Amino acid sequence: MVGCETHFFFIEMEKSLEELIEEYFQNSEYSVIEFIQRGDGGTKVAEIFVDNEKGINIDELAKINRDLNDLVDTELIIKDLSKLVVSSPGAERPFRFFWQLKKHNGRTLELELNNGEKLEGKLLESDENDHVTIDIIKKEKNKKISAETRIINFSEIKESKVKLSFSK
Repeated sequence: MVGCETHFFFIEMEKSLEELIEEYFQNSEYSVIEFIQRGDGGTKVAEIFVDNEKGINIDELAKINRDLNDLVDTELIIKDLSKLVVSSPGAERPFRFFWQLKKHNGRTLELELNNGEKLEGKLLESDENDHVTIDIIKKEKNKKISAETRIINFSEIKESKVKLSFSK
């Protein structure tokens, strides 16, 4: 039965850490984009990806990181958490909020819609009604061409992220 008690403690610890993070960001200008916990035992790592509409700089990230680590040290007894890392979401992370898209007008996005359709296109506009205008790109004879322009409601998008390009 000791195993069950240990498992219960880890579940409770994780819930408390999540609650602490939620409380910290509740009245701030920052939003948690993603919260990941990985590892186990004494090697557990918590990663928190945060952003806001204006963008976030390294000094802001450092302050949030210090604040959260101080809170964890004073508010929680977590013996198995070896590291807590605060970072901004990289371009490879999917967008969780509509306002994140607004910062990427002009960039090429990969989209998956709720109906399973997958699209690639240049983000032309994001408006105040949570709509995005995408210039859809199709491949034809190994060339990318503009196929159509579509207006898509953000609620129809299952996942969207910047398409990374490493061309010369």
